[in-house]
Amino acid sequence: MKKAKRILLLLLVIALLGAGYAYYQYTRQPPDVKTEAAEIKTEAGELVAAFNNDEAAANKIYVEKIISVTGKIADIKIDPTGQATVFLESGDPMASVTCSFYDTEAAAVKNLATGRQVTIKGVCTGKLMDVVLNKCSIVP
Repeated sequence: MKKAKRILLLLLVIALLGAGYAYYQYTRQPPDVKTEAAEIKTEAGELVAAFNNDEAAANKIYVEKIISVTGKIADIKIDPTGQATVFLESGDPMASVTCSFYDTEAAAVKNLATGRQVTIKGVCTGKLMDVVLNKCSIVP
């Protein structure tokens, strides 16, 4: 009977630890890209070329990392909901770097102009037709 109580107590402790860890993961906030330092700094053309040459290797290097990309603005789009997107030229006519911004960055994006050189920091999510960066902010 004493052994059964110990096993029950051990199971209870394990269950409480598991519940505590689950709660921590559930309430954990994602990092704020605006305040985090970029893990990798690159040019738009180099980034697209890396994905074009070997997408699997580029995924290991860039995906889910905060990267800083410098390039010339090809286009700017701001939809009616305030979602801002900037497209950076890559030298490849079939691909660019697509940067989707925080809603709070729309005012800063409105001050940008096509043809201007800019550095943008964001989380790389890989390549679809373009290389995609999300949660972006403009690097001063």
